[in-house]
Amino acid sequence: MTEDVANQPPAPPTQHQPGGQPQTQGKAITAMVLGICSIPACALYGIPGVICGVLALVFAKQASSAIEAGTAPASSAGFVKAGKICGIIGLSISALYFLIMLVMIIIAVAAGP
Repeated sequence: MTEDVANQPPAPPTQHQPGGQPQTQGKAITAMVLGICSIPACALYGIPGVICGVLALVFAKQASSAIEAGTAPASSAGFVKAGKICGIIGLSISALYFLIMLVMIIIAVAAGP
């Protein structure tokens, strides 16, 4: 009987904290953080904001798929939504800022010394 217990594989980890609350998925939090960071990063000539915004949308899509598949807790949905919204806003502002900077550089080069 003790051999049966010793040969059993360990129980899979649960997605619950000791208090009984489900853990938030890491990709959902990552999406939210990158989405929030993409908004002020647009001031750095737009490029870091575009990168953070795109990554936020990618992580939000992965986390959303995991929630729909049931492999992630539904409590992560708010983080996914916040990450997606902030990522879209940051990406839009950053792309616009980048295009404005690009046009200004082209005008400055065309004007000459």
